[in-house]
Amino acid sequence: MPWNRFAKIAAVTCAFSLPLMAQFRGAIDGTITDSSGAAMPAVAVTCTSTETQRKISASSDASGVYHCLQLAPGTYTVTAAKKGFQETASLVTVNAEATQSLNITMQTGKLTQEVTVSADVSPAIETTNGDVTRALTTQEILSLPQVGRDPYELLRLTPGIFGDGARSGAGQSVALPNSGGTSAAGPGGSNFSLFQVENQVPISADGQRITANNYMIDGVSVNSLQWGGAAVVTPNQESVKEIRVNANAYSAEYGRNSGAQIETISKNGTDQFHGSAVFLLQDPNFNAYNKPSLPSIPVTRVDNNFRNYAGSLGGPIRKDKLFFFFSLEGIHEHSTSFPVAYIETPQFDQAVLSERPNSIAAKIIGTPGNTPRVAGILPISSCPTGQLPYCQVVNGELDLGSIGGTPGTYLPQNSAGGGLDGIPDVEDAYLAEPTSNTGRQYNGRIDWTQNKDLIAGSTYITNSRQLGATANSRPNQDQLQVPNNEDVTAIWTHIFSPTMINEARGNFTRFAYNQLANPGTTNYSLPQVNVQFPALAQIQYGANQGDTSPGVFAQNTYEFRDAVSKVLGNHDLRIGVEVRREQDNDNLAGGARPVYAVQNLWNFANDAPVYEGVEGNPGVGGPPVTQHYFRTHVYALYLQDSWKATSKLTLNLGVRWEYFSPMTEKNGNLYDWFPGPGYGNLTDSTIQHVGQL
Repeated sequence: MPWNRFAKIAAVTCAFSLPLMAQFRGAIDGTITDSSGAAMPAVAVTCTSTETQRKISASSDASGVYHCLQLAPGTYTVTAAKKGFQETASLVTVNAEATQSLNITMQTGKLTQEVTVSADVSPAIETTNGDVTRALTTQEILSLPQVGRDPYELLRLTPGIFGDGARSGAGQSVALPNSGGTSAAGPGGSNFSLFQVENQVPISADGQRITANNYMIDGVSVNSLQWGGAAVVTPNQESVKEIRVNANAYSAEYGRNSGAQIETISKNGTDQFHGSAVFLLQDPNFNAYNKPSLPSIPVTRVDNNFRNYAGSLGGPIRKDKLFFFFSLEGIHEHSTSFPVAYIETPQFDQAVLSERPNSIAAKIIGTPGNTPRVAGILPISSCPTGQLPYCQVVNGELDLGSIGGTPGTYLPQNSAGGGLDGIPDVEDAYLAEPTSNTGRQYNGRIDWTQNKDLIAGSTYITNSRQLGATANSRPNQDQLQVPNNEDVTAIWTHIFSPTMINEARGNFTRFAYNQLANPGTTNYSLPQVNVQFPALAQIQYGANQGDTSPGVFAQNTYEFRDAVSKVLGNHDLRIGVEVRREQDNDNLAGGARPVYAVQNLWNFANDAPVYEGVEGNPGVGGPPVTQHYFRTHVYALYLQDSWKATSKLTLNLGVRWEYFSPMTEKNGNLYDWFPGPGYGNLTDSTIQHVGQL
């Protein structure tokens, strides 16, 4: 990513952070009693962060209940003091988005005395709600193994989450049965490290589908608009403070998704400077060569040239007031694989160019970049059984016939065209398929404490370049993707009193790329042509056809949330509102590229396909309207009450309302199918223009 672009986005983030602290919903609460067990009101409680020295003050009510709200993940010193009683101090660890209970017993004592801080007294079992949840800590994220250094790979280690982490022979993630049973059911998870543009980690929360999972960073959505249960931002290890995974969230604060609530909290700076650096090297020069069994087989080795680097730096700008944190991760990977595939011979290409010079086939063959990357030829000893008798072996290659008939004439698939002529048409080749992947992710964050305002801004900016060869390894088929993923978050927390806090937060998430603007060597003006044989694998010309080949789109999500937390006696109330606007700007131009199926090489030379597929305008026919600007909105209100009925009993009560708007299109380009009269009658069905789906 160009540095000037990063500087602009960082400047915007800093500007947001001036009037707006990343979202923290951690808390410490409990009941304060004297040595006889009687509740003690009006005890002054202070929760102090050991990282930033931020202090949250509270006071116990008539029932002895106290609450320290809006705490970031970390360790806190909790002190309780009242005249005539000994002052107590305890260390408590608060996890992301969790309430930690600490009951305190006060002893009578001198007014002035030495206070000893006791060891961490955080309970191992959650006692304030029924959620099945766990926080993945900084230490776990940095030390446990993860495919591609993707922190989301650790989600399956938390309670209530199932996922076997299976990988295919090519290293791709394998989907769970409830997502379709194959890896093709979605984009998969961690297939390109944290630079996978839509990361759908194959996990199930208490039997829910993968598509029901919800991903948030610093409290706001980073979900894909295309695939449910997929994140468009995957944070790097160095930037993550904690990940809270809630397998069955009962709180009314959570909506939209019934699966796992995955909440990532990014790292903040502290009163001391901290940094990290990581570098991983894999170089093919250290690998041994494979010894080929035949002279025609290329000498190869594992050709993976891989560099992975990461680092971070955080600390104070103004002690106890203003903090910064920055992280960076990047990869550079270049490799070549050598699959075996049937391809056409140069003799066949020359025959088409000379005998059918004005055909579409000749134009395709003569297009620059059409020649496959051949690393070696594997001799063929006999014709496949299903290809006989229209086949003979010529110098280790296959003669399948010759050009016959006239242009536009269809010849039977099981034929030799104009007859066997002793000139090879198909060879079995070792193809060199290069792959190149590069990516960088920048993360920045600023935290500011000013009187009763807690202010911060954070951002993730991910850029990558992914280049890979496709069928038959023709340069004009190579697929180049240059996606951009961005997330900017700003939150302003205002403390009205020790018992009332307001938190406003907003974010912008974007996932976009344009293959027409960055086509590389891909020639999208060519159709996809599949040449089929009775007993051989098909030969493909042209890049893969599909709506997103080429892909031109931008997914934007704008989200605003506001929540008021109020302590009324032994009730911890939270009232919130959410507004989310989703924009899916798609240009499905790839569907206008035709795809053809042709039976044998001679029908290819004659421009005589047996199948053609292309998308059209459903309303009027003709070329399709490929550019769409889809819009949806989500609105929600909720009320949540955590009622600490006794020191050992907490009741969680909540209600939530949500509205999901129908999908509309900015310019009204929407069509829907309407059946004809009568049950299941397709005869008089119509496609009509509609205002919304």
